[in-house]
Amino acid sequence: MSASSFSVSNRIALVTGASSGIGSYIAHGLAKAGVTRVYIVGRRVAQLVKVAQVAPGVIIPLVGDVSTIAGCKALADAFVGSERSLQVDDAKLDILINNAGIMAQEGDWSDGASVEEIKAALLQARDEDWASVFAVNVASIQWVSAVFLPYLVNASKNGGKAEGRGCIINNTSVSAFYISPHAKGHLYAASKAAAENVTLNLASKLTRLGVRVNSIAPANVPSEMNSPDDPKSFISKEKDAIPVGRVGSEEDVVAAVIYLSSKAGSYISGNVVKLDGGILVGS
Repeated sequence: MSASSFSVSNRIALVTGASSGIGSYIAHGLAKAGVTRVYIVGRRVAQLVKVAQVAPGVIIPLVGDVSTIAGCKALADAFVGSERSLQVDDAKLDILINNAGIMAQEGDWSDGASVEEIKAALLQARDEDWASVFAVNVASIQWVSAVFLPYLVNASKNGGKAEGRGCIINNTSVSAFYISPHAKGHLYAASKAAAENVTLNLASKLTRLGVRVNSIAPANVPSEMNSPDDPKSFISKEKDAIPVGRVGSEEDVVAAVIYLSSKAGSYISGNVVKLDGGILVGS
């Protein structure tokens, strides 16, 4: 196998939730790897512009909200409009990264907590928190994949599928698989487990259309939501227990994305790459 099997040059990509953290890492990594255009999606205009400044003309900001079906449809329209402004009438999308994700404040308790303290902690996340987290972390994967499906299928045609074009990669989390008496983020973990299920269900339907669907499940990769500076973050609590002896990096995430979206990964669909340093099996 030659290095060209891992090439993602001359491709069009779109990354949701790309105004910071892992989404911005992926956008920068794809730009460095030779992708023609990387559309980055988010709600914070200034942050998107800052991310795009790393590769002007290659990284293109699209302000959008993926928490509703209407917002996802508007995003697809904006993508097509941008491509047409560049004289591309037959839009194609080679790589779709569903990365958008949010958290809500959840209750915590210490060892020896009373029943009432545990009850209060379990009820801290409100019903609207559950609805909003699931809308972004789960439903948006299906909605965004649906509105971009015609352009993904288009990219897979005429030999594109053999090159790995027309693929969806969902950024979930090791939280989808991590069960522990000490892991208290039930809402976030439940949403990520559901995201893994959506990934498998989409793969079971879309692969035959030429669109592969996979996920990456990072753990202990520094980001806005998982900051080493926050003593309560997962990375702060687990960094010394990672079997490989270090926290994850931007390069770890980008390498997995490039593999899954290139010819090298063209035989893979319905799978998850756990970027966890061995923590699921070794902690």
